[in-house]
Amino acid sequence: HRFPRYCETEMPVRRFLPLHAKFVKLKNIKLYNMKRNVIIAVLFSVLLCCCADSKQRELSDLMTEIRASYANGNDSACLAQIDTLRSRFPKAIEERKEALLIYQDASLRQSQKALALADSLLEIEKARFAEMEKYVMERKAQGEATAEELTSLTLQRIRRDSLQTRFDVLCAQIRYIHKRQEQNEKGEN
Repeated sequence: HRFPRYCETEMPVRRFLPLHAKFVKLKNIKLYNMKRNVIIAVLFSVLLCCCADSKQRELSDLMTEIRASYANGNDSACLAQIDTLRSRFPKAIEERKEALLIYQDASLRQSQKALALADSLLEIEKARFAEMEKYVMERKAQGEATAEELTSLTLQRIRRDSLQTRFDVLCAQIRYIHKRQEQNEKGEN
């Protein structure tokens, strides 16, 4: 004769609870789950408020850095920070509008500095090329120009043309920035 696997005392107590006790326990579980859900919802809303507060503070700090970089004349840092603003805060419309105006001014200032440098270098290269061209062409007319002199003249022409292209691109960029600034001023009025 075999014994049952479990003795009566080892059997789960739940089976022997009266029916009304099971319902009371079920109500307690539902009440516990509701309380837990309310607590989770409250904690989540507090967390969202804290995150929104820190996002706003981060946005404010970034705008302060942008204004300081622009005021100090550090245009490349200013432009980089504005790019950061655009990527991190796509919904900050008012700050992005202000940053756009600063971006245009900083880009204009940076382009004007680059144009001044390109202009001075272009004048130097034009003078060198004219001098070298005159010398090489005289020697070529006499039949005494060497391959190295002709190659050197070609390389000097390439440098001059490259600087001329850079100069023209910067002029076009400045014209475009001025045009956009005029459009912004008309849009504000």
